Amino acid sequence: MVTRVATYTNHTLLSDLALRNASRVTDLQNQASSGYKSRDYTGIADSTQRLLNLEGEYTRTDQYLRNTTQVKLGLQSMETAVDSMITIATQMRSLLIQATSGEQANDINIRSQAQQAMEQVANLLNTTLDGRYLFAGGRSEEPAVDLEKIYAPDNYISASDVNITETTTLASLGANTGQLQIVSTDVDGNSVTTNVNYNAATDDIGDIMDAINSVTTNGAIASLRGLGGEGDPRLNIENVGNGTITITESGGGDLLNTLGMEKIPNPRDDTDYYNGDQLALKARVDDKYDVSYGILGDNPAFQKLVQGIGIASATEDRDALNVALGFISDAVNDLPNVQGQIGLDIANVERFEARHEDFKVFAAQAISDIETVDVPMTLAELKQYETALQASFISISRASELSLANYLR
Repeated sequence: MVTRVATYTNHTLLSDLALRNASRVTDLQNQASSGYKSRDYTGIADSTQRLLNLEGEYTRTDQYLRNTTQVKLGLQSMETAVDSMITIATQMRSLLIQATSGEQANDINIRSQAQQAMEQVANLLNTTLDGRYLFAGGRSEEPAVDLEKIYAPDNYISASDVNITETTTLASLGANTGQLQIVSTDVDGNSVTTNVNYNAATDDIGDIMDAINSVTTNGAIASLRGLGGEGDPRLNIENVGNGTITITESGGGDLLNTLGMEKIPNPRDDTDYYNGDQLALKARVDDKYDVSYGILGDNPAFQKLVQGIGIASATEDRDALNVALGFISDAVNDLPNVQGQIGLDIANVERFEARHEDFKVFAAQAISDIETVDVPMTLAELKQYETALQASFISISRASELSLANYLR
């Protein structure tokens, strides 16, 4: 076809229409086959910045959700561990009540039961998730509890009916002059023998304590405190390390008998068993917001449970078992509060989790609206443009046949 001046304008309009239709048909074919409006940002230039913002927020929200999931799993594991400790504490309290009653005391192997309970509590405090010890604070790569240090040190304690202070003289107690031989272990587990000479005529309880505590290589320490921190002060001579302690007398002395010293564990008010630190666990769960969570292994409720079970695992002395019962009863009362705190932490994390999940649904839909097409509607539109394109081609073909000769025919 030859384009003439008379037909140039008409031909140009028809050609432009056909090219636009052909371009639109190509775009719609690509959209129908891929499901996306464009293969690059150029095709959605008017929405590109909004899309980039949404994609960035979606990625951050997805990371926050992973953080909240990890935190919640850890808290749920801790909650389960504390629930198990409550069960153990309740069972031990029942056993101790029976053991301290006159009728059933001989029927219960309380020491064996307590040793099993102690191992269970230690394992629960060493609960891990993805290789991290949950109750150890910031030192999560190390066990929270050292089982070798969880029991009360081996200890000799004076009788409850012997009232003493540091200034109580040995003469007033009716003791004879002699020597104490203390075989114990130091902090490194090395055996240490300490000889303490005492003169009944000139020495007092404070002098005995000073002689024991002043030894350079010390395997034993002496202190005045009540059993379990309660009651009148009693003389305690206990092992420094985690081994055993044995005290004998020679030289005619009878201080041990005079004081009624017997081997009964008397836990100090400390948490030497705890290997962790005081750093609270934190996790980023939202923009500029970190949530602190979790419970440390030296929590007072855990400490009381450990002290009570530790006493019960090493003696059948009625007074000592009553003290153990007091510790464990306190633990039974306090552990639900610990569990409740963990529950509050879980609820706090779940609020952020729900918010992020809602935003993620919204963002995913918004991104989809920008990027994707409705394929059935696109196919219907494609059909219309294909029809229009075909009509354009027919019009161009017909226009090319126009001439004066054909017109006059």
